[in-house]
Amino acid sequence: MRANTFTLSVVLTLFFGLAGSSAFAQGAKFGKVDDQELKMSQYAQDTSAEAVVLSDVGYTRFHISHSVQVLTDRHIRIKILKKSGYDWANFEVPFYVKGGDRERVTGIKGVTYTLENGEVQKHKLDSKNVFEEQHNENWFSKKFTMPNVKVGSVIEVSYTISSDFYYNMREWEFQTTIPTLWSEYSAEIPSYFDYKFLMQGYHPLHTNDKNIKGSGKPEFSNNAYTWSMKDVPALKEERYITTLKDYQSKIEFELQRVNLPGQAPRIMTGNWEDVVMDLLAHDRFGMQINKSGFYKRDLTNILAQHKTQQEQVRAIYEYVKGRMKWNDQNSYLARTSLSDAYDKRTGNAADINLLLVAMLQEAGMNAAPVLVSTRSNGRPPQGSPLVNKFNYVIARAFIDNQEYLMDATDPLLPFGMLPVRALNGDGYMISKKDHHWISLKPVVYSKFINTAVTINENGDMTGNAVESAAGHYALNLRRTLTELGEEKFAENMSREVGNYKLGKPVFENKEKIGDPLHIKYSISASGNGQQNSIIYLNPLMGEGDKENPFKLTERRYPVDFATPIDETIITKYTIPAGYVVDEAPKSVNVLLPENGGKFIYMVQQNGNELQVMSRVNINRPVFYAEEYVYLKEFYNQIVAKHAEQIVLKKSTSN
Repeated sequence: MRANTFTLSVVLTLFFGLAGSSAFAQGAKFGKVDDQELKMSQYAQDTSAEAVVLSDVGYTRFHISHSVQVLTDRHIRIKILKKSGYDWANFEVPFYVKGGDRERVTGIKGVTYTLENGEVQKHKLDSKNVFEEQHNENWFSKKFTMPNVKVGSVIEVSYTISSDFYYNMREWEFQTTIPTLWSEYSAEIPSYFDYKFLMQGYHPLHTNDKNIKGSGKPEFSNNAYTWSMKDVPALKEERYITTLKDYQSKIEFELQRVNLPGQAPRIMTGNWEDVVMDLLAHDRFGMQINKSGFYKRDLTNILAQHKTQQEQVRAIYEYVKGRMKWNDQNSYLARTSLSDAYDKRTGNAADINLLLVAMLQEAGMNAAPVLVSTRSNGRPPQGSPLVNKFNYVIARAFIDNQEYLMDATDPLLPFGMLPVRALNGDGYMISKKDHHWISLKPVVYSKFINTAVTINENGDMTGNAVESAAGHYALNLRRTLTELGEEKFAENMSREVGNYKLGKPVFENKEKIGDPLHIKYSISASGNGQQNSIIYLNPLMGEGDKENPFKLTERRYPVDFATPIDETIITKYTIPAGYVVDEAPKSVNVLLPENGGKFIYMVQQNGNELQVMSRVNINRPVFYAEEYVYLKEFYNQIVAKHAEQIVLKKSTSN
């Protein structure tokens, strides 16, 4: 946030409020609860809803005297429908403090209404039950819980936020994780301030109005805006998304220009040139990269052992990754100093990856930090250089016309591979000579299972399997191996899986994290102990997809797999003499539009050997909502094909 630091001159001793304007004109009136709201027992459009926002209304105005204050009133009313909705009675209102400037939360009022024996019971929030909590150096919050909440209660809360930070008007969220019947936000903005409005989400606006209100002064007017939405569905968690915040219907504000009387207009929107220069001069970013004395001896030893830059960049990466332990904190700024983190061998993401950049640059390599917003933090907007939208940093090196993206926070990460949390669209490279957006290229999630089994007349099966994992699948398996230990991992894997018993696995390349991980094990299944005229086989030995991950009829959000996917299963059967294949799945080749992916399924017989192959390729990580219908049908066909059986029948020709 940028503080309001200028002093206004001459005529600006006015209060630019809105005479005759009601903040909650189209919303509920505080203290007046409708009988229909109290008697409501479920929300017909979403019977699973644990609570419903009946009305959420906000109104922002500017108060200008010798400084500028932004005042926002909010009034929200919520219906509690189930016990699981009691959490909606807990409120936390954040506010920001920096230096002498601050936000304040005042005028907190709250009432719980419950219909009991036909009478409305009211329980007011006691101001003694409002607490203040500090989260970090700059962020605080007011916290309180509404009293006497029961299933059927209606709770309403109102408060005012006054802010010295006019540069950042608060965003307004029309949508949350429960349905909203009515959400309205109004703002009256003096013409001296030119804000850019950034709309996001998939639910349409119900109203989008603008009126100009004069003040009697030719050089000044108030621009009055109203945005509203009605019958907004709940934001619901779905598989393969980044964060719900990326899909939430909301409006954000970015100050573009300030044009005060008697002063030259000032452009407030930053540009990447300024942002880059500020970051390179920042004592917890660029200034830390320039310091090298504390690691020079170690770096000299590394460079002496490796001659080419290709070898050196890998060695430096492995050294930093091996020396430093990540404290699980995301940041693009170092905590204090890299030398301190280096001595303590621990730090946040910036401590570790800025250290990596520093050592690469000191070694004479073309290296730079890259700002990233993690998947849980949301995608960074590319329209404006808003550095506070980033919460992570990685390293980038360009050697022999090859780009390498590196993150040294995870000891199990191979060179040139980013963790899934960092795979979020694009990052911004910070370099004085060349700064720009770069694609955060993912590595393929690769899984290959090769099984060979022999079947006898009783239906008994014995054989061996090799599971090969590369890319992010190997990373996941190695992480599980590290957490459980080899014995526990083997014990879990050796248990019976459906009709099949897996033997104790043997691991290859467990420590060679740059190579595929191989897991070898025996596999067996028991028949019924007698000769069978018909034998039924699960072609993929239980390894196929059993359900479609996409169950919704339609989807409003993109599908984000994070990485491309390559999953191959091959099963080779040696069938008993005297048996023939009576039924077998037909081979198919299913393609997604725009080369998005393919599914190949083949069954081939050569004498008494039968081979089944299934291969699923997802060629790109992100599919847009309008492509969902194709993706859903694609997986429908995979699940259906994987469920088909092979039928062996004893030949009667002998």
